[in-house]
Parts: sequence; structure tokens; C-alpha cells
Amino acid sequence: MPDSTEATMQSIKFAYLMDTLFGVNPLASECRARIVRTASGFQLQLARPWPSQLQQAHTLTFEWEGGTCCGVVRHTEKLPGGELLLDVDPQP
Repeated sequence: MPDSTEATMQSIKFAYLMDTLFGVNPLASECRARIVRTASGFQLQLARPWPSQLQQAHTLTFEWEGGTCCGVVRHTEKLPGGELLLDVDPQP
């Protein structure tokens, strides 16, 4: 993953896992996103429309600038403009 902040939104395809009463549910989607590096990992800011189930995701995988990014979702927050902010702890 690059060490910089990507200021413009880019279209990404991502896969995520969500726990349900019947086990783990693998899901996938595509939307526009911006990535910001933080001291403990990165934040992914997703533009509307984003899948509502993503708020309950616990693992996220996506490709960014030719590399694969994978991590554990630590926190999700709906922003005032309707965007979704995910705090992600990177995993190998």
C-alpha cells in the first residue's frame, strides 16, 4: 500500500466478511473510495452509494494501485455528507 494519501476518489472493487447468525457471509461490491494512511493503519472513505451491510463488516480486501490491501475493520462511521469512513488495521 502506498504511504501517501490519495486525495481523489477512485473506483475500487472490494470483498468483505460479515458475521451472521448462520456463520460468516462473504460479500463483494464496487464503489468510489479515497484512502488515508494513519499511524495504526489506514482509513477508507467510501462515496455513496455503498452497501449498507458494509457497516457490519469485520474484514476487508481490495486492490489499490496494483497491490492488494487486506485488513480488519476496527470502526465504521457514517459521515455528514453520506460517505462511510472505515478505520482498518492492515493484515499481511
